[in-house]
Amino acid sequence: MVTTMAVAAPLAALTVVDSAQVRSVNDSDLAAVPAQLAEVALGQASDITLPLRELTGLDLPELRLSDLRELALPGTTPAETTRPDAASPAPAPAPAAIAAPGGLPGDLTPDSPALAPGVLPRELLDRLGAQVKELSRDEPFSMVALTAPDLSGTVAMVRARESDGTWGEWYPAEPVDSGRSDTAPAGAVAGTEPVYVGETDAVQILAIRKPEATDRRTSNGAAQSDPAAPIAHPEFDPAQAIDDLTAVLIDPGRGALDAGLHEIAAPLPAGGPSVITRSQWGADESINCMTPTYDDFLGGVTVHHTAGRNDYTRAESAGIVRAIYAYHSQTLNWCDIGYNALVDKYGQIFEGRRGGLDRPVQGAHAGGFNENTAGVALMGNHETVPPTEAAVQAIGKFIGWRTRIAGLDPKGWTTMWSEGTQYTPYALGEQVDLPIVFAHRDVGYTTCPGDAAYSMMDRIRDIAAGTPGAQTPKRAGSDLAALAQLTARLLTMVDDNLIAEHYAATGGPAGPLGEATSEPLPAAQGGQYATFVNGRVYTAADGTVVEVVGKILERFLALGADAGILGLPLTSAYPVPDGLRADFEHGSLILDELTGIVTTVWKTYNDTYREEMSRYEQELGLPDVSVPGTPGESAPPAAPEPAPEP
Repeated sequence: MVTTMAVAAPLAALTVVDSAQVRSVNDSDLAAVPAQLAEVALGQASDITLPLRELTGLDLPELRLSDLRELALPGTTPAETTRPDAASPAPAPAPAAIAAPGGLPGDLTPDSPALAPGVLPRELLDRLGAQVKELSRDEPFSMVALTAPDLSGTVAMVRARESDGTWGEWYPAEPVDSGRSDTAPAGAVAGTEPVYVGETDAVQILAIRKPEATDRRTSNGAAQSDPAAPIAHPEFDPAQAIDDLTAVLIDPGRGALDAGLHEIAAPLPAGGPSVITRSQWGADESINCMTPTYDDFLGGVTVHHTAGRNDYTRAESAGIVRAIYAYHSQTLNWCDIGYNALVDKYGQIFEGRRGGLDRPVQGAHAGGFNENTAGVALMGNHETVPPTEAAVQAIGKFIGWRTRIAGLDPKGWTTMWSEGTQYTPYALGEQVDLPIVFAHRDVGYTTCPGDAAYSMMDRIRDIAAGTPGAQTPKRAGSDLAALAQLTARLLTMVDDNLIAEHYAATGGPAGPLGEATSEPLPAAQGGQYATFVNGRVYTAADGTVVEVVGKILERFLALGADAGILGLPLTSAYPVPDGLRADFEHGSLILDELTGIVTTVWKTYNDTYREEMSRYEQELGLPDVSVPGTPGESAPPAAPEPAPEP
């Protein structure tokens, strides 16, 4: 199947960054990788062909769907009798080779023949409104989006030609939520989300466009009339319905470090997770035409997905981010990417909108609720496929860090006031009670972040609550059922998990730790930890289990927990004069029970050296030599002087 297309502007040659030019991982040394965009009007694109040999197994030539215009269909007259001025025959069912109207778009499969203008009589086309165009190009591309002056009444799907010549599955192209109309620059257009289809040189685009007869909206935000009702617009011409649709084909370019960005990502301050900065993923700042808008505060976090296929590689993730950035900035004229952060299936976190991840930068991600919120997008389509464990952990930890520095409880609730816009069912100024961590669908006409991801929202909140410094969930009210469920789940792991075994041995929910508030989660250096109402439990490197509780836990979390400067806990709290002490990889915390003050004592080089020597002597079978100040001793080290910190 060979087709051609004309584009408004040809794709430029790929931008390749010479690895010799990258002298270090400093942002200043990283080169931008501009994405290339090409546009084509769908009305000018080629009709598709039916591969009859493939479909029937017979030695038949390929047939252009538009050639069927002259054929009589069962119960109809030839196409020339269906002119607007001719008598209209009764509607007839579509031929077996064409998907039935009721089956679009949900029943489409990779092998479903597509539809094009002229295939069906006007009466059926009025009800179906579906057309398919095929676009091909010598230069490869990997992202596809649709734009129009108005996408009302539009449903679109995209599929790509694979390297073996077959066609991949259909992916929905949902209308993008362009945010506040008063911040959108002049010339902004309506568009779909850019769909990642993998590197290809050809795509088919199915578009269903119908004039609005009612104000009812579908789950993906596109207003449409009842598909079974007659068209109330005699001037509507289905054959020209897609003439104002434009396809945007995006090549994100290749960065020399795309496959190794996880190795240079640096942790955020205050114990945050590692993030790939804009400079590291190759943001072309020359296309950014705005200064950041800062809100007064952060009041909540919105979870999204980006849609498209899920089988991208780690090396392709940065390109997907670059393509979204270029499309949001240049095609939709937003000047910058709409999301504040993006998370791929490998757990890589990408900095999104410019202005600082730790500041209340207003994004363009949830129309009507962009003020005082941050938008974080899972990269992929999660309608039926759940996000990976790495993605869930990463987005949970990022949200936990972001809510902590904003003073928010990620498992709490808040009240917001709608900004209006056509993207939300809530009127301007309407008061809405929302979880502090909520999904896009909670405030908009959309299924985002997909059913599979939406079902994991509570787990994302749990992970966020267990992130260093996040508020510990309290045992009260509506949390009781969730706590009981987590506790029961943890107790089923007694035979397979050290933390669960320790929890059961200390009395389970009736013991000092109380109910479980998380399952076992990854800790630094391959360890694990779980959170409870009254503390945390870690697995130590030697296979033992360590509890961190009370004021020592509060100080430990404030210093970044296991990802912070103290490192992993080595001992549970043990008695010292006037209080308790707990030891960590890089220091100790000492609680004075009379004053409630927790003192932080850092290890010196000599302390570490003596510990290593003591361990070496023990391995050789030499007599153990106690070293004051090492873990297990009752007296704190003499140097440096303790620095009281309330």
